[in-house]
Amino acid sequence: MKGLFGRKKNDREYYGSDHASYAGGSQTTPENHGPTPGPPPGPPPASQQQQPMGAPPPPGPPPAQSSGSRSDAPKMLNVRNNDVMHERFVIVHGNAGPKGLDAINCGNVVVTHHLNEFPSQRFPVADNYFKAFVHLAPGPNQLCVTYEYPDNRQPVSTSLTLIYTPLLQDPPLHLCLILGRDSKGEFQSQSYKKQIEGNSLDLAVKKMRMAGYMMSAFTNEIMLRNGFGNRTFRFHEEWDVDTLSNRESKTCRSTIKVHIVRSELSVAEINSPDYAQQNSSGKDTGKLFNIAYDALKRHGLPFTQDEVEHRAACVFVDSEWNIKRQLITGHAALGGGISNVRLAIFGGHALWTWPSCVEEMVPALLDNTMVDVREVANDSRQSGSAWEALNVSQGAFMHEIGHLLGCPHQPDGIMLRGYLTWNRSFLAKEVTLGKGFHRPCLPADECSWHRLDALRFRHHPSFRLPHEHFPAPGKPNLYPVENGTIAKATSGIYLVEVHVEDWCRGHLEFAEDPQREVFLFEHDLRQAIKDPQYRDPKKPMRLEILSVGGQVTIDDFSKALCARDQNNAFQSYELGNKIGDETKAYFGHHNLVGVRLYAGDAVDGVEFLTQGSSVLFGKRGGKMTETIFEPGEHIVGFFVRAGYWLDAIQLITNRRRSALVGKTGGGDPHELIPPTGYRLVGMHGHMVNWLYGIGVVYEAIQ
Repeated sequence: MKGLFGRKKNDREYYGSDHASYAGGSQTTPENHGPTPGPPPGPPPASQQQQPMGAPPPPGPPPAQSSGSRSDAPKMLNVRNNDVMHERFVIVHGNAGPKGLDAINCGNVVVTHHLNEFPSQRFPVADNYFKAFVHLAPGPNQLCVTYEYPDNRQPVSTSLTLIYTPLLQDPPLHLCLILGRDSKGEFQSQSYKKQIEGNSLDLAVKKMRMAGYMMSAFTNEIMLRNGFGNRTFRFHEEWDVDTLSNRESKTCRSTIKVHIVRSELSVAEINSPDYAQQNSSGKDTGKLFNIAYDALKRHGLPFTQDEVEHRAACVFVDSEWNIKRQLITGHAALGGGISNVRLAIFGGHALWTWPSCVEEMVPALLDNTMVDVREVANDSRQSGSAWEALNVSQGAFMHEIGHLLGCPHQPDGIMLRGYLTWNRSFLAKEVTLGKGFHRPCLPADECSWHRLDALRFRHHPSFRLPHEHFPAPGKPNLYPVENGTIAKATSGIYLVEVHVEDWCRGHLEFAEDPQREVFLFEHDLRQAIKDPQYRDPKKPMRLEILSVGGQVTIDDFSKALCARDQNNAFQSYELGNKIGDETKAYFGHHNLVGVRLYAGDAVDGVEFLTQGSSVLFGKRGGKMTETIFEPGEHIVGFFVRAGYWLDAIQLITNRRRSALVGKTGGGDPHELIPPTGYRLVGMHGHMVNWLYGIGVVYEAIQ
């Protein structure tokens, strides 16, 4: 049983707030190579320096070159040789080249696979710093990272080996495009971009696929910085023609499957102004969430499998910028769940700004073309240029996926509006209108998941690593005692959030060692609050207690400290709901000889049997199940399944468990067992026609 947990210093936490923090420490080996084998064969000539990032150099022999400096060879900062990755793309940070070069052109790095398994890719360097979006094939990947000088000096290279192990056993997320029943599958696009690439459904699929890999790579990097190693969620993949490079065709790989889902509604119905989330006078601005859910269920497998939980991130292709109304229709930014589907939805009004392959990522994130509101939307008035529109749309979609994964709004980061700097997570430089390039974009300048988000991901089934065991899920419960309160969960508690005035102001974490019991003192909880103004004892504290697979909310912690009944015994926090009449049963120090459980489709009551009498909690109804104690046997507690009411119940003694009775598949699992040093002496709760709320009554063992 533990209290406040101090976060460990991780030996991979090399990210600082200044450029100097990136110097040295690399585990890779720089080499002074000549031209790199395979495309691209060497640095582009000076006349070609402004070619698109990721494009190969023009054919023909490289010009005469002077020797490059070994000290300028790329040095990796966030990866080491033989690191194991679990996603197809990874963001690599490093130093390359000399410092102090011209802001617009500091050279490039080129990443080449030793088997030419994926076309070589070029990424810009900014004042000796670079970020690269690196493709990995399953197994060992021997990569060559080459720095190209902006002049005619010979390039210098560094070798790097990364191992990619896909985690197919972890539950995936599904990427989906939702279309109206009469949709042509075309998304809105600004004229200049439409002339370059079109706006077809096939292109939308490519853009969604690329966005999926960007989001998973971004999340992996943030988990690494938080000390949780290389881990991220994965999207459902299939063996198909890959589209992540525009320099190859008909090459098959395991690549993200994008589901094409047709709604039974028409395009006009999806674009009803009443459904538009940003319409302040809309009559049903949450309707698109249900429309997406219904479309998934109507689509068929895998979403019709009721026995598993599905995770789907959906974009409405038919979203429109209604110029007359100055309103984006067919769009809502929402994330949450219905039944067994965890769902995130967003509009496709800014798909035109998204890259469709790796070669397009750098140009897209540096595209400062002004958004023409006569054709497309300036979403939230924060999308004045193409790269800003990409940030707002793709970053906000990531925000809704955060909700899908269980994250609430946070004080900062992706789960606030920190995604306005989404581009900085992928590029070392940033362009702004009229101001040229900012350089370099360091980790401290990037958007990020909040620490509280990363803690949730650490114990989410979609982030599980092969060596990690996940216990059966169990929700926490609260047990007041003399000097405080004990939180208990059979699966282990990993986080206690302290909320004051609507926001989390502090927390206790047990990230690598979830606790079955955590002693909560009011003084410790208030000391965990960072800002002293929120430590005032007069300000109520709301607790969010998170266990592996469960969560419970304590609306006012101070009230939970006073939970004693008329017998001066303690009462646990009540599961279910406080609806109907209050009901209690207290058998105190009488020796029990047995227990009867009454249940049908819900739990009706529990009867405690003593010598010659009994004490009833709830009522007698449904089917009765009786357990008579053997010599030396005594009651320990109960296992229950509770949601809106009490669905099922099971007796736990020191020797056995009874049958689980009631609706055995309903509600969430909980164990009601008094903390160590206390014994069960009764029950309390609420009932209408059956039990809606339940808790245990307990006393210290004398």
